[in-house]
Amino acid sequence: MFYPIKPEESAITSIEEELLHNQDISLTSPGTILKDFQMLLDFIGTEGIEVSKTQNFLPMKSLEELNNQLTHPIQIDLKRPQQKAYPHLHGLYLLLRASTISTIELKGKKFFLHLEPEVLESWNQLNFTERYFNLLEAWWIWGDEEILGEKDWRSGFHKCLMFWYELDSKKSLIPKGEELRWYSYSPGLHQIALLSMFGLLSVKNGKPKKGQGWHFTQLNKTPWGDALVKLIKNTTSAQFQEETDSQNLDTEEEEHPFGIWQPQLQPFFPKWQQNLTIPEPELSQGVYIFKVSLGKIWRRIAIPSHYTLYDLSNIILESVNFDNDHLHEFSYKSRYGWTVRVNHPNCSEEPFSDDFEISDLSLSLKPGQSMTYLFDFGDNWKFNIQLADISPDNSEIVKPTILDTHGSAPSQYPSWDDEDEEDEDI
Repeated sequence: MFYPIKPEESAITSIEEELLHNQDISLTSPGTILKDFQMLLDFIGTEGIEVSKTQNFLPMKSLEELNNQLTHPIQIDLKRPQQKAYPHLHGLYLLLRASTISTIELKGKKFFLHLEPEVLESWNQLNFTERYFNLLEAWWIWGDEEILGEKDWRSGFHKCLMFWYELDSKKSLIPKGEELRWYSYSPGLHQIALLSMFGLLSVKNGKPKKGQGWHFTQLNKTPWGDALVKLIKNTTSAQFQEETDSQNLDTEEEEHPFGIWQPQLQPFFPKWQQNLTIPEPELSQGVYIFKVSLGKIWRRIAIPSHYTLYDLSNIILESVNFDNDHLHEFSYKSRYGWTVRVNHPNCSEEPFSDDFEISDLSLSLKPGQSMTYLFDFGDNWKFNIQLADISPDNSEIVKPTILDTHGSAPSQYPSWDDEDEEDEDI
């Protein structure tokens, strides 16, 4: 499943065991991750910051300032650098979202990144050891790269392990031009930056070439990195075997717990006692008002919270005079930053729309935010569904109801002669 294949390469030596036991974790040791992450938290502050509209990334105007506040700022030579051009900030943003300390809110037409007060309070109560390993789990367990807009079948953890075992523990890696370009894709420069900030990798920076980004001239595994990666690798292999033996291979967690590696790692790090706690948001009950758009046409639909997404699908299809004779899928961004997909009951993967109540959406969606409804996987009718409002005291609407319509619905099965004309209309 993972690298390496040879058992002896995974064996922790007595010297490495001693190193793990004796490692003191502070703001700047074994790496600078805690200091740099705290810098980002302080920058966001209690008021929050406006972020980009599409990816909800850090504001471009602040990137240079944030880079300069890092323990080890990098040099780049780009005219309009985006967040990805600063791999250390890109990696810190991944941790910020995966740790659930932050959330995205829509105000008017602008998006803002805020710190969750209760999660932040929990974070502040952790000691340095607990913070380090909770961030490590946020990175290697929960750090889905979809948060960064990446699409790859491999997890960041898998890519890091593949990269790690390509490096020689006894030699420096001096990357050349082609290797540097490849590393920007696998494992990704932000992954290399995180390996460095966690103290697993020593990186020697160089001067960037004209019109290019971060340039490093030498990489070295640290003794801490070798020991910790072996420990984590052995831990995940044992957990995978336990899941296989119990035939419990479901990796989709409804909750987002931290401390998954704590039982195996605590003997080496006894100061790891507590973990980040994430309060479960209360479900919002009442009548949900959605604006459902298909191209230029839209419908305003009200549905009580105890109905399901399957019921919402039915009323949407009714509003555009479509026959309910195909599969469907609802998808939206979770509060953790990755995509949740809710499928038709006849699909193979849970969750299913007939078991998913409308109120469950309130765990991730807030008024102003949207999800996608895909109907008919052949013709791919894609509707945008914006949550317009939640009315907790509405007692008049007791079933799914079409409140308003705008525009004529397209034909579900247009003829070849008028297909182009219908496409233009929607």
